[in-house]
Parts: sequence; C-alpha cells; structure tokens
Amino acid sequence: MSMLLIDQETKDALQTLYGETIEAMELAKKSPDLDDLAAVFAVAFLKIGHAIGFVEQKYPGFAMDVEAKRQRVLAALMEQAAAKH
Repeated sequence: MSMLLIDQETKDALQTLYGETIEAMELAKKSPDLDDLAAVFAVAFLKIGHAIGFVEQKYPGFAMDVEAKRQRVLAALMEQAAAKH
C-alpha cells in the first residue's frame, strides 16, 4: 500500500498525535521509577494506536500494512541477532 498524499485534516491530526507521543517519550526519559516509566510507555503506545486507527479510517488496510512491516522488522532484528551469535 502506497500513500503519497494525505488530506490536510489527516496531516494535522497525525501531527498532533505524533507531538503527544514524542512528549510522552520525553517524559519517559525523565521518569524516576519503573511504574512511571510503564505508565508513560502505555500512553505512547495508546497515542500510536490512535494514529494508526485514525489513518485506517481514511485508508483501509493501513493497520495491516503497519503490522506486516512490524513483523518484517522483528524478523530482521531476530535474524541479525542470530547472526551475531
């Protein structure tokens, strides 16, 4: 699936969600304990999920494309780790 152009509404919404996700990850770097860190990561995952869901509404199949790419990245990382050992 190739998405070259997105409308301004989608672009603005994604920009907001990305900003919130980055803010959550910045808070994670300052986190004093694991409970706070876990909570901040949970927020970041939630925001990423919202962004994927938002795009999926306008571009059906996007979430499946993201998952397929996630699986390819995981497989490549596992392959790379196995090659080092």
